[in-house]
Amino acid sequence: MSNTGPSGSTTAVRDEFFDAFADCRRRTVLRVVYQRSPDELEKDELARHLAAVTMDKRPAEMTDDDYRGALVDVHHRLVPSLTDAGLLEPVDDETIVLGDHPAFDDALLEGIVSARHDADDATLDAVFRALAADRRRTILSILAEEDRPLETETLARRVAAREAETTEREVARERVDEVATAFVHVHGPMLADASLVDYDAEAGRVADADHPVVDPEWIRPGDAAATATDKSVTVERHVDDAAPTTHQLIYRAQPRSP
Repeated sequence: MSNTGPSGSTTAVRDEFFDAFADCRRRTVLRVVYQRSPDELEKDELARHLAAVTMDKRPAEMTDDDYRGALVDVHHRLVPSLTDAGLLEPVDDETIVLGDHPAFDDALLEGIVSARHDADDATLDAVFRALAADRRRTILSILAEEDRPLETETLARRVAAREAETTEREVARERVDEVATAFVHVHGPMLADASLVDYDAEAGRVADADHPVVDPEWIRPGDAAATATDKSVTVERHVDDAAPTTHQLIYRAQPRSP
């Protein structure tokens, strides 16, 4: 099974996908549509469900303002971002259906969409927001390979080398310093706030926190050759031969046929 993703590289596809999940209202929309699947759902009805769920009201208690606010959000923010990520598909201007996306075959993501999980919305928002950047996924991938904390500079050198597709010995000192500064001021705190890493800023050490929400496949490096192209890509789901009973997401970018 394949799914055509947004234009751009594998990296861009992953960024947009995880960003789509990094909002509890978007996840609520997905859940409502998922529960209705495979039937189509009108945006008007979706807005009423969304307003009732997010305001914790019975439908009869909702005001016209509650409904109108949710309808605007559905039309202009929530559905467009989920459609761009391939998670929803428009049937016409007023109706949507669940997208044919490999995410729904991933056990962890399917559990999140169907609300069969223990994590609260704030935790999920933070986790997926942190995952929605290639450098942070690279950081997590490197840390996952270690069984001990890494010095911040060591981590920065490995990240810089992987991004440049070169060896640690050959990566420029200026580049390492740039990556280290970005980690200290941006990526480290965000990953720590999401409980994805254990970060001791004072000691300058960081370690993988092995978060239960994150599947190792989500942070696996993409195809470097594919990410270099600016062509549209097709996102294919492949079942890992080493674990055929699991549905793990392995994204591989391929040029789309004209």
